[in-house]
Amino acid sequence: MSTAIAEGAISHESLLKRLWKRQWPFWLGGLLVGLAEILFYYHTDMFIVVTTGLAQMFAVSEETLFGIDWVGRVYEPGVHWTIVAALLGARLVALAEGEGRGWVRYNWQMLLLAFIGGFLFSFGTRLAAGCTTHHFIGGIPSMSIASWVVLLSGIPFAFLAFLIAIKMGLGGYFKHQETRATVLRNLNDPNNPQPGYSPGYNPWRSPFRWLLNAFLILFLALPVYYGLTGWIASSVNQIGWNDLLWLAVPGLLIGIGIAKTGFGTECSVMAPEATFTKEEFYRKGGVPQCTYYMFRGMLPLQGFMVAIVSFNLFILTWWLLGYGTIPNASGAAGLYWGHILGGPLLAIGAVFMIGCEVRTYARLGLGYSTALVALPGFYLGYLPYTLFKEQIDAVVFGEGLTDYITIPEWAAHVIGGSEVFWAVLYSLMLIGMLILSFQSARIFLRLRLRDLLVRNTDEIVYRPPVVLPTA
Repeated sequence: MSTAIAEGAISHESLLKRLWKRQWPFWLGGLLVGLAEILFYYHTDMFIVVTTGLAQMFAVSEETLFGIDWVGRVYEPGVHWTIVAALLGARLVALAEGEGRGWVRYNWQMLLLAFIGGFLFSFGTRLAAGCTTHHFIGGIPSMSIASWVVLLSGIPFAFLAFLIAIKMGLGGYFKHQETRATVLRNLNDPNNPQPGYSPGYNPWRSPFRWLLNAFLILFLALPVYYGLTGWIASSVNQIGWNDLLWLAVPGLLIGIGIAKTGFGTECSVMAPEATFTKEEFYRKGGVPQCTYYMFRGMLPLQGFMVAIVSFNLFILTWWLLGYGTIPNASGAAGLYWGHILGGPLLAIGAVFMIGCEVRTYARLGLGYSTALVALPGFYLGYLPYTLFKEQIDAVVFGEGLTDYITIPEWAAHVIGGSEVFWAVLYSLMLIGMLILSFQSARIFLRLRLRDLLVRNTDEIVYRPPVVLPTA
């Protein structure tokens, strides 16, 4: 096999049609996510925050439908236009490609795992003061100490959650994305099981799915209605149409970028572990071969690092020029026990849901059943915190563990040198990680850089790499 996967394998369709109808590589999804963060930061001097917005939307629904304030006692009822736009962006992708993902059928064990994942992830966001998107795509570009702790404390637990799913016989469901054409091409491939495909399955005949869709519609419709007509938090009457657009456009970019690629923080941080894991482990666990190649080729990490580097460089430039500040991802102190305790819950929840919170929004827009069942899990996961906020806060946020917010700030005071020097060095480290992710893919998958840039993930991972001869 040449350095190209197979010359001429891609049809000669126009670039515009290809972008419109086909899936994209991870790096391109990461670029849209990074651009979304830049636009949001440019307007607000802060990165995108979604978990509090989700709680506010739940507060609208519970108060309107049931007259209760289980979530609303902590989070003011409101609408988060970035979340609404992310779902809309993903739905636009489904319409453009002519295919939602409601046809993907999950067994009850996988759906139960996704529900539990939604609960654990939601509760974890309260302990860690933010979701993985908050800390990884916002906090790491902002050089946050806490965000790195959340990431590093969560990685082993993400792998543990993956092992649990494999032991339950659910490994075949863990893929970056499903498209019907790719599934049908690989139905007879024993190395790439397709448990989500069932020829006779019709999602429109599932009462359970109708119930979940009703929950989703009410969750969206009520906050949007009152956001357009009333005075809830972030309603048009409060912020105006201009601010609404500044909040919505980043959401559209996120929804499109994730729906087109399967981009997610959970697979991004798990990918490097594949370097130390044999392919046989994945095969015995029933995990599709394409997932091993995706992880081992660091393809999710490419998208992750493109988003992080692009946003970090903008923050750094804006800060050095005096136009903006470095966002705070951690609170008054740089690190709390909550970050250490919440990281594992975020990791486990993201793997069980087959997607972090923001990826779940995109999967909701695409119609995945796991995302639909995770949504009520999200709601229930807020309740232990909102009902016992004072007691929990006293434990997880009662005492800061450091006086420093960012790594450059810590390094300048402890090691010496200026904060600017360490901030620039930090950015160079991130750029090095980005380059390494592409270099790893180029070597393992034996591809030219051009192949990595223009071929989508399916076109790469469903073709086995060439094994280089040993010295």
